[in-house]
This record gives sequence, C-alpha cells and structure tokens, in this order.
Amino acid sequence: KIKHKKRKVKLAVLKFYQVDGSGKITRLRRECPSETCGAGIFMAWHHDRQYCGRCGLTYVFKKEGETA
Repeated sequence: KIKHKKRKVKLAVLKFYQVDGSGKITRLRRECPSETCGAGIFMAWHHDRQYCGRCGLTYVFKKEGETA
C-alpha cells in the first residue's frame, strides 16, 4: 500500500477572494455563520450543498420538483 501524501497548494487563499480593477475585495465563498467557527472559516461548495468542514454545518439545495 502506498500512503497518500498531502501536497500544499501555494497561495490557496486566493481562491476565496476576488479583487476588481478599483481595488475592492469581494469574498467568493460564504463564511460559516455558526458561533463556534466565527469569521474567516469558509464553507465548501458542492453541487447540491454547502458544507463547513470545521463544525459540520450543511445547507442542502433542492431543485424544483425534487422531493426529500
């Protein structure tokens, strides 16, 4: 068995923000609203949900006509 090696991605934080021409910074991902996480913890975007890897908070998106 070959163990998985975690590879560090340099400047990975740049995926979370966007800077426009005038220098205004906007967040591209939602911050976790949970009291335990606070500001600076971003939620992961999946095709059907948003998920916080720190506290486990999940928002599930439902399409029209879809049942639970």
